[in-house]
Amino acid sequence: MTLHKILAALSLCFAVARAPAARAADDQPDQPSVGSEPAAGDASTPENAQPAPAPEPPQKPELSFLETYYPPPVDGPELRLPESPTRLYLDGAYAASNDLSALPYIVGSGKNFRFSLGGVLRWHRFSFDAEIPFAQVTTLDVTMVPGGTPVPEKQTAVSFGDVRLGAIWTERLAGEALVAGFGMRVRLATHSTHFDFYLPTNGELVSYVFPYYFHLEPTVIVGGALGRFTYVINEGLLGLIGPDGNFLDMHVVVPTLIFWDSHVAVGYAPFDFLGASVELGTDIQINTVNDPQFPINNLRSSWVAPAIQIHLGEVRVDLIARLGFGRGTEAFGVLDYTGTSSYSLRVTKSFK
Repeated sequence: MTLHKILAALSLCFAVARAPAARAADDQPDQPSVGSEPAAGDASTPENAQPAPAPEPPQKPELSFLETYYPPPVDGPELRLPESPTRLYLDGAYAASNDLSALPYIVGSGKNFRFSLGGVLRWHRFSFDAEIPFAQVTTLDVTMVPGGTPVPEKQTAVSFGDVRLGAIWTERLAGEALVAGFGMRVRLATHSTHFDFYLPTNGELVSYVFPYYFHLEPTVIVGGALGRFTYVINEGLLGLIGPDGNFLDMHVVVPTLIFWDSHVAVGYAPFDFLGASVELGTDIQINTVNDPQFPINNLRSSWVAPAIQIHLGEVRVDLIARLGFGRGTEAFGVLDYTGTSSYSLRVTKSFK
C-alpha cells in the first residue's frame, strides 16, 4: 500500500469521527463571551442579579421654622405674618366690654362669642387670607337709652360677623432671619347685629343697629426666626370708615377714625411640639373728630396677648388671651367690635 493511500484513509476516519461532535455543538444555544453583559430578558441572566432600584417619589418641602412657630394672630386688630403656610383654621373667641359709652345714645356693657372659619393661600412670596365669622352671639345689658332704661334691659342676638380679606407680599432679606414686606387687609361691614328695645317713655319699639365700619389696614411687616426664637413687627394705619345712620328721629353721623396701628410679637419654641409667645398691640388715634355725637379724640388702646401653641403633626392648637388695659382700650374695643379683653381657641391644619 502506498503512503498516499494510507494518509487518505486516516483523513476519512478523522472526518467521520468529528461529524457527530459538530452537529451537537450546532444544537447548543450561543454562550455569552467572557466579560460581556447579558442582554435584557436573556435566559442566561444570573439568578442573583438585582434589578435597578425604582426612582424615589419627590419629597414635599418642609415648612420653615417661621412658618411653623409664628406668633398666633388675634383680633384686636390682627397681627400680619411675614411668612405663613397654606392653612385652614377654625376658632372660637369670647370677648367682653364693660362700657358701651363709645356708642351714641346707649350706656351699658356687653359680651360676645364669635366662631370663625378662615384660611391662607400661599403662592410664591404672596399670601392671600380670608376669615368668615359665621356666628356671633352678643349679649347686651343696656342701662340707658334716650328717655330712660329700655325694656328689656338685657337681651341676646345671634348674627353674622364682619368678613376679613387680605393680601401680603414679603421677601427674604437675610434668609429666614429677616423677612420684610407689605400687607393690605379690609374688613367688610357684613355683620347683621341689631337689638330691639321698647322705650320707657311711650312703649315704642325701636331697633338699634351698631355703627358699622369699613376697615382699611395698610401695613409694613418685618419678622424672622433666630434659632428657636421668632419675632414679628407690624407698623401701619387702621382706618374705620362708616356711613351715617338713624336712631329714632335722630340722624347719626358716623365719623371716619384713623389710628396708628402697631404690633410687636416674640415667640419661643423649646420643643418641636410646644411653643409660647407674647404680643403687644397699640392703636393711637391720629385724626380729630369734631362731632358732639361721637366725642372720640386722642383715643389710645393697648393690650398684651400671651399665647401657647401645641403642635400635633400638621395640626396646631393655639390658646390666646388678649388683655386690654386703659380706658381708651375699652372704647376702642367697642368700636372695633373686639371687646376690651378676649380669649381664643384656634385649631389650624397646615399644608406643605
